[in-house]
Amino acid sequence: MESGYLLALLEIFILIFVAEIVRSYMGRYGLPLIVGEIITGIVLSPYGFGEVFNEILNMPLFTINDYLLFLAEFSMILLIYSSGLEHGMSTLKSSGIYGILGAVFGALVPFLVSLALLPYPQSLILAVSVGATSITAVSSILKERNVEGSISNFITVASAVDDVVDLLLLTVALSLISGEKPSFLSVAKTIVFYIVIGVLAFALAVVILPRLADRIGENYVEEFPFISLFGLVFILTAVGFSPIVPAFLAGIALAESKKREEFLRISESLLAIFGSLFFVTVGYQLNIQNITFNGMILGLELFVIAMVFKIVGVLPFAYLQTKSQRSALLISVGMTPRGETGIVVGSLGLAYNVLNTDGYFAVILMTLFTTIFGASLFSYLSKEVK
Repeated sequence: MESGYLLALLEIFILIFVAEIVRSYMGRYGLPLIVGEIITGIVLSPYGFGEVFNEILNMPLFTINDYLLFLAEFSMILLIYSSGLEHGMSTLKSSGIYGILGAVFGALVPFLVSLALLPYPQSLILAVSVGATSITAVSSILKERNVEGSISNFITVASAVDDVVDLLLLTVALSLISGEKPSFLSVAKTIVFYIVIGVLAFALAVVILPRLADRIGENYVEEFPFISLFGLVFILTAVGFSPIVPAFLAGIALAESKKREEFLRISESLLAIFGSLFFVTVGYQLNIQNITFNGMILGLELFVIAMVFKIVGVLPFAYLQTKSQRSALLISVGMTPRGETGIVVGSLGLAYNVLNTDGYFAVILMTLFTTIFGASLFSYLSKEVK
């Protein structure tokens, strides 16, 4: 249909506009803004009131389409890039080894608990889905609550690193699912490969990108950061990384440029328009018509595991870093929202026929609950710490 893309554009900007209205009301009552964005998606989805509007208008206005998913992915990458750009290398130096250890154990503890408690082979995919913190959600929450310093640095770095840890766990899980029993050597090779590629990409990006940025003329200041960003995303996703990692890396590298403030201004302008779309789309894809009792129960089990054991894994290292029980608890709670990685892992579970619709729904439910509950609890605790 020739007008399909026009309907999609209208749909996208209706979603953004309504999300902005809901955000303004959430802000008045001190509630997390991303909760309003997710709720907007659930209400207007083609599985909710969007279906009613489609029938009234007699046209497929509210649909899940490639245009929407593309811009939602752009929104996610932009949010993470902006977070890296805002924090820069000082964030990595501030969080140190405890931030990395918090990321590793924050991903491993819920993974191992899920493997022990849930039925095999579904447990492999479900365990990976509860591992990685949503750096997209974390970045949005930190910016919204104006949390800075060691707490912000620890959460930002740890949520970026645990995405890499989750990628390694996913590689092992998929090899087990495919029937190829991995040897210790093959698993070790995979881990070493991603670590070496990641470290090499980090070193090259931090050395090369700021220098190139400083040399470009003012005429190219709008284009250069996005060539760097999407070039890095393309290269690292081609070797198996999630786009989350190179997006954050590009932001950190360009933060070292003398043109950092100009790059920030450009990214903030784009975020003002597209920043909410990722979270709206997360809620938009929840098919509330297919909710079953088993899916609800499994989703609640995953929610409890994801919340409790992420805090258990992160808390000791957060305390060693901050020497404060309240700050350590705030950091641990800030690491609980799941998001893009869990949804991608759930989709892979469906593709490999390891998860049924109940299992996939449970992953989506866990993602929504941890994001909404984690963001709300973080907002409440952040007031006390301030």
